[in-house]
Amino acid sequence: MSKLQARNETVINAPIAKVWALITDIDQVHKTNPGVTRATGTMNQLNGTRTCYMNNKGKEGTMTERLIELVPEKKTVWTIENDSMGMSKMLKDTRFCFHLEKLTDNKTKIVNESYYQPAHFFAKIMNALMMKKMMSRLQEQILNNIKTLAE
Repeated sequence: MSKLQARNETVINAPIAKVWALITDIDQVHKTNPGVTRATGTMNQLNGTRTCYMNNKGKEGTMTERLIELVPEKKTVWTIENDSMGMSKMLKDTRFCFHLEKLTDNKTKIVNESYYQPAHFFAKIMNALMMKKMMSRLQEQILNNIKTLAE
């Protein structure tokens, strides 16, 4: 079973429909997710897949994820199908979630959570030393990027 590893949230001064449109638009992934140069596939269809083309400090690769849970204007949950960056070798039972909550007509709370289990002993050590912190910083940047685009 996956364990919550990182959780960040923010309030965005925009209607929930606008925030939802941003987090389900394949053409916006490179603007919201650091390291993604482009993405293909779908982001608003249950069991649909997206492939993100990545550049992580000069290392290029891909990550294909499947949308395993979708509640319009409320929740998305993605899992890694395969990747060339090594994430699927380090992590198992991955779940990357967005939760949206309408606070007012023009205010939306968004929560970003990452669930996973380190896949082996070395990954457990790396997770304790740095991966959880890196995941939290990445989530924070993603939320900041969504906020900037939506507001």
